[in-house]
Amino acid sequence: MQGLQANRQINTISARSATKERTQTILAGTVLTLLLLATGMKFPAFLEQLNNAVTDIQIGLLPEIKLSSLPVIVEVDEKSLAAFGQWPWPRYQVARLLEAIQQSGAAATGIDALFVERDRTSPAEIKRVMERDLKQSLPLTAIEKTFWDYDKILGDTLNKGSFVASYFFTFNDQDNTSCQPKSASGALLSAVNEKQATQHLYHAVNVTCNVPPIQEGANTSGFINSAPDGDGIYRKTPLVIEYKGRLYPSLALQTYLTANRLDNFLVSANEADFTLQLGKIQVPLDSAGNLRIKFPAYGQNFKKISAYDLLSGKTEKNLLQNKIVFVGFSAAGLHEFRPTPYAPQFLGVELHTAVIDNLARQDFLHRPGHALASELIVASVLGLALFLSLASAGPIAMVATPLALIVSLFASSQLILAKTGMVFSPALPTITALLALIVLALMKYAREYLHAKQMTLLVSRTQDGIIGSFCSMSEYRDPETGAHIQRTQTYIKVLAQYLQKNPKFKTQLTKETIELLFKAAPLHDIGKIGIRDHILLKVGRLGDEEFEIMKLHPQIGAEMIASVAKQAGWNPFMQIAHQICLCHQEKWDGSGYPQGLAGEAIPLSARLMALADVYDALISKRVYKPAFSHNKAVSIIKKGADNHFDPVLVEAFEVIHEQFRDIALEFLDSDEQKETLLADGE
Repeated sequence: MQGLQANRQINTISARSATKERTQTILAGTVLTLLLLATGMKFPAFLEQLNNAVTDIQIGLLPEIKLSSLPVIVEVDEKSLAAFGQWPWPRYQVARLLEAIQQSGAAATGIDALFVERDRTSPAEIKRVMERDLKQSLPLTAIEKTFWDYDKILGDTLNKGSFVASYFFTFNDQDNTSCQPKSASGALLSAVNEKQATQHLYHAVNVTCNVPPIQEGANTSGFINSAPDGDGIYRKTPLVIEYKGRLYPSLALQTYLTANRLDNFLVSANEADFTLQLGKIQVPLDSAGNLRIKFPAYGQNFKKISAYDLLSGKTEKNLLQNKIVFVGFSAAGLHEFRPTPYAPQFLGVELHTAVIDNLARQDFLHRPGHALASELIVASVLGLALFLSLASAGPIAMVATPLALIVSLFASSQLILAKTGMVFSPALPTITALLALIVLALMKYAREYLHAKQMTLLVSRTQDGIIGSFCSMSEYRDPETGAHIQRTQTYIKVLAQYLQKNPKFKTQLTKETIELLFKAAPLHDIGKIGIRDHILLKVGRLGDEEFEIMKLHPQIGAEMIASVAKQAGWNPFMQIAHQICLCHQEKWDGSGYPQGLAGEAIPLSARLMALADVYDALISKRVYKPAFSHNKAVSIIKKGADNHFDPVLVEAFEVIHEQFRDIALEFLDSDEQKETLLADGE
């Protein structure tokens, strides 16, 4: 009957519902995908940073391209400062530099510098300050009037050439002195409401310009606003900003327009971003009007010429013929760094140069406005597809499929990037695939673990039942012993647990070992199966020959255990069971059987069994003796120290002997045994 019940349990566990597990897997995948989608929608800035980091790597893997020769930087470097003095230079010196650039044939020159205060070295300014502060008059009659105002000299120079001045937009309500920048006219073409189309553009509130003589002298100008991404890295820069209902170009864009004799540009609004039309060139911009710059690779540099060389006439004639030039700073203390993914010390002036390089090569990067939404959708579909397809898959498919998809995602996005410049990051779909792999693996592991645990528990119970039944075979042949098995295994357990506190036994009596002792103890008398009934069931004491035959039961039990171990393997349980069977009749002084072992040569498991077995024999009625009281049994055990029992075990027994009594009361053979057990006398 018990066997049939065990078979039913095994069949129930084995027949796990594949449909139920598949449903659970799909449900978990749906929940995970929805959570991922919600997280992406709630924290788009974090996702964008993650995407940027992955895209930086992908862009870095693109084949190195040759930079355009169109843009050139004229730098105010250390050599220039050493020759012409520290910055700021007198404005006439700046004018001289610009004239030298113009004479070298430049198509247009952008000036990456703002002159927001009057030149204090101008004679007219010195005269004004002396009159105001010192009440002294400084006659300028000795100086030609055209040299009185250096700002005007620079303004006149700007007016005579294809120069582009700078200005800076502000985005707060500070009451700055406003000016009207001179820039190419930008028109917006939109199929939707203009306000709706430009809602994500940068909307300037005010503008900071050069001093009037310079600002008014310049024919054109462009803004120099730029800001890094959230991680402090520059990846894009605005090419257009809205101010007072009009679109204004950046310094780089205006310089390009000036060089190409264009006085207007067109911005077309798409569904989620913009397209900048420059003649036949179409430049993709994001929803804020930014161009994602394709920067030079590590080690690549734009052509630079020292301002000193130009001013000193040491350069070739027409060196800058038809070039787009930017004047900037590289001297220590003057320049500003704008770190890019590939150059931590990218000069501010190089940002404008990189824009011109992209325009000249018509090589643009573009992350569409719908890119993040597309990536979220791909990630969601991918997640659901993985859970649907791998719900019942094996371990190889479960690992290989997501990894193959990840490789495909990177390869396809890299191909799109290389062919079209479109930036679609595989980061989010990759995370989804990895999470799907992890969740699927964890779910499979959890199921297998629970299944194995159920099977282990079932097998353990079955083993316990078999052991108990096997042991009871000997007890059935000796009906007077009753609950002897339950009592002795429990005695051993409480005694071992107490001895575990003793440093001497701490390593021997682990929690696992004690549990094995508890399970193996019932096998101690299994060898009695091999003893004939006329000896095993004899009323009264055995004769010498009969006793010699009875003394064979430890050896018989040990051989039975060894026979099983040969088939099942010698595991810790088998070893302990063999020790208990063979040695539980050995005595501390060596007078026991079957091997006559003495002291610690007797295995600890057998020494524990010997004490427990004797105590239970003393309190139990046998065919050859009456039952003794607990007190008398304790007294006999004490007297057996150093001869029958390990004295350390006897000391422990003396401390916990009442637990032995309570165990005996719990597993009584009869009410009569209870009265005897609790009797006062020894």
